[in-house]
Amino acid sequence: MNKIIRLLSRGQITIPIEFRKKLGIDEDTFLNLALKGNRIEITPFTLCDKSKKDLRNYTNKEIAEFLDEDKIDKKTAKVLRKLISQGNL
Repeated sequence: MNKIIRLLSRGQITIPIEFRKKLGIDEDTFLNLALKGNRIEITPFTLCDKSKKDLRNYTNKEIAEFLDEDKIDKKTAKVLRKLISQGNL
């Protein structure tokens, strides 16, 4: 499915209704944008339900190991460490 759209003056786009219906996107849906070469990939993003009992807390050591394995920059690592420790991811 393809559609050509025009970027609005403030950089906004409208996702066509048939795309939103197919993906189950509505006004409460968060979207993840990723820059992949010269393309923008937009995917629905599901927030974690904090009430789920199957989630576990990670130790600072585990978080450090995850971040080290990913080799992400220090600024991003700091933000992720905070979100993970708060149970937001």
